[in-house]
Amino acid sequence: MVESAAHEPTVEYIPADPASIATQTDYSHLRFSRGYVLHASGMEPDVPAFWKTLTFAGMTFRWDPRVGAAMVSDGETEVLICGHGLDPNLGTTDLGEIARGLHSELQHSRRRYLNVLEEMFGQYVVIDHHQGAVRAQTDAIASRSLFHDRPGTIIASHVNLVGRTLDRGPSIYVKWVGRTNTNDFPGRTTEFDDVWLLTPNTELTLGRGTIRRIGPLPYEPLTVTEAANQMIPILKTQVEVLKRSGRTIVVSASAGVDSRTSLAAFAHPRDTDDVQTFTYTKAAGSGRQSAELNRDKLAAQMSADLGLTHQMFDLNTAARPPAAFVDTLKELSSRRSNTVISWVYHSHLPHDSLHIRGQINGVGKWHFAQRLHYAETMEISARRMASLTKRGKDVKLPLDDPWWQLGERGFQEYIKTTKLRSVPAGYRMTDLFIWEHRVANWNHAHIVESDVTFDTYQLFGSRKMIRLMLSVPEIDRVQLSLFRKIIEDMEPRLLEYPLNGKTWDPATYELPLSAYQQGSLAPTADVSSLNQRIAAANGKLKWRREEIARLRKELESARREVDQLRSKSEEPSHDGT
Repeated sequence: MVESAAHEPTVEYIPADPASIATQTDYSHLRFSRGYVLHASGMEPDVPAFWKTLTFAGMTFRWDPRVGAAMVSDGETEVLICGHGLDPNLGTTDLGEIARGLHSELQHSRRRYLNVLEEMFGQYVVIDHHQGAVRAQTDAIASRSLFHDRPGTIIASHVNLVGRTLDRGPSIYVKWVGRTNTNDFPGRTTEFDDVWLLTPNTELTLGRGTIRRIGPLPYEPLTVTEAANQMIPILKTQVEVLKRSGRTIVVSASAGVDSRTSLAAFAHPRDTDDVQTFTYTKAAGSGRQSAELNRDKLAAQMSADLGLTHQMFDLNTAARPPAAFVDTLKELSSRRSNTVISWVYHSHLPHDSLHIRGQINGVGKWHFAQRLHYAETMEISARRMASLTKRGKDVKLPLDDPWWQLGERGFQEYIKTTKLRSVPAGYRMTDLFIWEHRVANWNHAHIVESDVTFDTYQLFGSRKMIRLMLSVPEIDRVQLSLFRKIIEDMEPRLLEYPLNGKTWDPATYELPLSAYQQGSLAPTADVSSLNQRIAAANGKLKWRREEIARLRKELESARREVDQLRSKSEEPSHDGT
């Protein structure tokens, strides 16, 4: 602990120390990797014995030494941050400096404190104790998740650390994910009764259980060029700071828009020894299209042309993970991602490196808006949100079917508790759905299964960057114009490669926005009615075909009987006549 002069805050910074963790043959040293838990006295969460401990606001904070933690206190105001972060204004990843800056701003006002977090990147949880209240929030996209009981007597990175500590039974929403073709719990719900996920743009007051919406801030409509001009300096600052941190950077590359944008950011300067790329691919018969396989090969070519080291992992021939490794992963999330990918990471990539992902970029792509019929409102209802978590034949069920009620109930709680409808004018519910639910909920399983190997980092993973992505016209978002502009300015050679098998041409403005959505000229109600009539007609057609098949059999039987009778009638009689 470093103590400053009187009346100045004390700073306690414990850097990450993964070398202190002894490797176990049963992989138990990987339990809840990069996790944390903050709990009231009397609770005994089942965390590894080597986790470190701090006292914060009269509670016990425990965390995995694979990540760092920093606490700043002046006796009245305390700030604790755990994980890894990057403050672009301070130009540092040093959690001690970051925590000191947050503490200083909080002493001035909560708005100034939140403004710093508005621009922060990383994978972290941040907790503050100020004016008698203890509040917690995650990074902008909840890549370091926060689960909690309703009153907030315990918060943790993994749902099992809350549910099992409190001995909670299964929630009713287990039935929802148990149904066909879904892996997402609706809204903030989890597998445990009365245990909840804290969504991005909200903070929890511990002990009171209050959920307060803190984002997003209002945005100013911008052109693609105006938005890119604000985002590119932030991208360059991140790359500079990350390279200066001394950590090995591994970029997952698929030749898609997200990884191509990451490659563009890391293409300069040419000192690329600390940047590696990799691609995992699936062989024929795995369900992936041949176009995707070609795209994976293209990613290797792009990396080579940029002078970056690249590895290709074929999941079809990769070694299967040991059973003990898989058992450890089962504790991390109720949803399975891909244990083979996790094992490939752990077996072949540098441990404790920084993994650059781009899932949050999807918020800027007008993703769920394209899935809606163009006649639908994008201020989607709780029931429509529930339908967007499903795929396959389930999505063909009409929304007035009672089947949707359980999922709707979960999303209604999310909308009400987080005051979702109070967000500033201009934000689409489809965008907030992907940001606050899809990225935080669905993406959780992917992240925790890579946590056993390395930290996750997203170059667009601050509330400010997401706000800028959403500030450009929707006709540009659907055509990926902003990402194209960023790549054009940072590494234009990457535009020469095909995107999804086609030339990536500049945006055009000849078609209406509705041309990029599902549906026809018929209104939604008419489409639903037509679908029902088609289903009824198909059922009748099936019955008619079965009836025809039956009649044909009867006809064939009758013909055989006629032939037999004719044969008998033509046989010569015994008297020779």
